[in-house]
Amino acid sequence: MTKKGTIFYIHGNSSSSRVFQQLMHSKKIRYAQMAPDLPGHGKLASNNRFPDFSTKGYCDFLLAKISEIDDDIVLAGNSLGGHIALEMAQKIERLRGLLIFGTPPVKKPVNISEAFLPVPALQTFLTENPGMAEVTEAFSQILFGRKPVDGFVADFKRANPKVRSALAKDLGAGNWTDQEKVFVELKVPKFIIAGSHDVSVNPDYLKRVRDQCNGSCELIFFDQCGHYPSLEKPVDFERAIQYIAQKSFM
Repeated sequence: MTKKGTIFYIHGNSSSSRVFQQLMHSKKIRYAQMAPDLPGHGKLASNNRFPDFSTKGYCDFLLAKISEIDDDIVLAGNSLGGHIALEMAQKIERLRGLLIFGTPPVKKPVNISEAFLPVPALQTFLTENPGMAEVTEAFSQILFGRKPVDGFVADFKRANPKVRSALAKDLGAGNWTDQEKVFVELKVPKFIIAGSHDVSVNPDYLKRVRDQCNGSCELIFFDQCGHYPSLEKPVDFERAIQYIAQKSFM
């Protein structure tokens, strides 16, 4: 029997809803689940009905989908998906919980050197048409151990190249809100999942953000995990989703 509540997943830059497909087929998660592709990604990579690849464009697209859900919502965002979740969280009346992973809630202006770790290969995700050697190397760094990168590279190649330049433009123009402030002040249960070997996110920064929440945020570390815990540690992630949903939909 399905319980009341919908978990709404948001994937990251040059990725797709594929990163959540195992969860979508899980019989252990007793809540409704949705995982749309963002415009310019996955099944919408070549769909010209949604041409706006800005963060605001993504928020408008997702908020329209959420407005059709007559249910309480837990947002779960990976990497850029987490930043998008933070940009629109305050606009969701029936928000009951927030999970971000691979996502440090940044300040305004974006405090890149404080929230992120210096990984030159990650510039690939802000470049319209990098070489495939650079793409493969970037994924090899942000995934822990010898994880296969083929599916990630395929998602990257399928995505519209302009999704990356649009993100670079947003960051350069300072178009993001003060996400740290939003996260700290949000009056719902909040959760951060962090891979112990995520080379892109500063774990000390995540701890400081958690501590500012005065008990309303749980920081969960996954051992031997990189930037994509839903695929790198699927059993642990599924267990965490069950726990987060139960805590949020109480």
